[in-house]
Amino acid sequence: MQPSSPHRPDPSWRRRLPFQPTEEGVPLGAFAQFGLALCLLCLEVALVGFVLIAWFAATFRIGGADPPPDTSAVGYLTAIALVGAGAGVVAVSQGRRRAWGVAVTQGLVAALLTCGALVGLAYETRDAAPEQPAPAPGMVGCRSGDHSQECAHLGG
Repeated sequence: MQPSSPHRPDPSWRRRLPFQPTEEGVPLGAFAQFGLALCLLCLEVALVGFVLIAWFAATFRIGGADPPPDTSAVGYLTAIALVGAGAGVVAVSQGRRRAWGVAVTQGLVAALLTCGALVGLAYETRDAAPEQPAPAPGMVGCRSGDHSQECAHLGG
């Protein structure tokens, strides 16, 4: 192939290095998407399992003499939320590559892990809040007198 001008080489002549991506990207086939989604799912299940085993090991005591330690679940639930956030990043990146099978499965995993961890964190913070004493029984009275709308339910 002859270059178009003697001073400018043909741009297709340049050799590509093996690690350089192509401009258009290579689309993943159905089996490749299935394999990638399955491998990522196994990795995420292993990571979440590791976090849950570490959480269990932190609270496990053999024998009844030792009182169980007071461990907070916040760090463990945050780790699970981070695994879910990582799945969300993978879902977005695979969606841009048009690998919809991987993007959808990773999006579902991200939603499940992140929402589950956030619900657990909300439950943990609600449980950790100090309990308020119950209000005293009986009528306490109205702040602004008997003629306001505030005391209408009391008959005033």
